[in-house]
Amino acid sequence: MGFFRGGFVLILGILLFFSFLAATSFFILGSSLKYDNVKEGIYPILKNISESGGRGILPEEIAGKFNLTEAARDALVIAKSYCLNQNNNRYVFSYEGYAVDIPCETVLNSSSPDAIVNEAYEDVIYDIYYKDYDCEFWNCFSKTGFPFFLVSKKAMDYWMEKFYFTLLVSLVLIALIFLFVEQKINTPIIVGILLALSAFPLLKLKDFLYAIAGNLSVLINLFLSSARGVFFFSLIFGILLVATGIALRSWMPDSIKKKFSAKDVREIVKDEISKEKQVQQIKKKTKK
Repeated sequence: MGFFRGGFVLILGILLFFSFLAATSFFILGSSLKYDNVKEGIYPILKNISESGGRGILPEEIAGKFNLTEAARDALVIAKSYCLNQNNNRYVFSYEGYAVDIPCETVLNSSSPDAIVNEAYEDVIYDIYYKDYDCEFWNCFSKTGFPFFLVSKKAMDYWMEKFYFTLLVSLVLIALIFLFVEQKINTPIIVGILLALSAFPLLKLKDFLYAIAGNLSVLINLFLSSARGVFFFSLIFGILLVATGIALRSWMPDSIKKKFSAKDVREIVKDEISKEKQVQQIKKKTKK
């Protein structure tokens, strides 16, 4: 019986390790895709795509003919004439389905087109992020052309939903480990070790991808920007759980430790059942 119990706990531990690994992966992707991170990370990517003529970070067959810089400079010529009319406060134009809304004050006070170009990029990034992509996440690849949805709120919500699901799975596995492990007091040690170990593959993966990515390293940084912070959180929290488990084993009185042993729990249950049977027999004799 002990062999099968130990084997089952081992299987649960392996499943918990991969559940932690999946949960941290999903959380890294989700937390890296917050708007401020995306805005900071995608701006140089879009400028590179626009101004490289197909020789930038992404090849032309992927990036297409996207050139927001040129479109913004062309729009500036029309915007200056449009904004000379005092009744007009904003000049709005559309590029690749994204709305660009530029205040006339910016248009008239700019000595160079750079301010207009920057305004255009900010508006397009905002639209890319908050756009209502009318497709299931994985189906969006075939329906949206260039996969800007990967850096949208839709993507962040998708990965965070996966994170919460795997977190729930992890909690269920922890409960099962506590239920089946022989010494219940070892549960925080087991969970802490698995949590700390699950953090290392993702950190090493990021370093590996950086080493081979070349020009695409900026994309890796965009999607995995929170990897280092999540790594240290998982590592430190795992170590704290291990330390807590060791402290409980060292300081907890033996009388309390026994209550956390599966064997002792079985013995207590047997004693209680035996006592109950004795009480029932006494009651029967009394009735006779």
